[in-house]
Amino acid sequence: MLDLADNTSAQQQDVREHFTKLLVSFAAQATGSSNRIVRAMLLGDLPSIDSGEITDKGSLNQRAILKNRTADIAALYADPPPSDVIVLTPPAR
Repeated sequence: MLDLADNTSAQQQDVREHFTKLLVSFAAQATGSSNRIVRAMLLGDLPSIDSGEITDKGSLNQRAILKNRTADIAALYADPPPSDVIVLTPPAR
């Protein structure tokens, strides 16, 4: 089992390649741009219940995640994206 709490694991090339292949597979089945993932990041830490990112019921709290992870979110939208962002090329039309 992969320990994503270990920051080095999230950056290993083989792990990135595996997730890239999964995302490419998902993209091939997408029925439109709203169903396609174009950028992703592997984070070194899990959502935090102490930071309010996980509710008591175990759901993700989007507002808290957006507040606590602003640098990660900015990296996803950066142009050009940093090297830790996985970028998939949209299919040709």
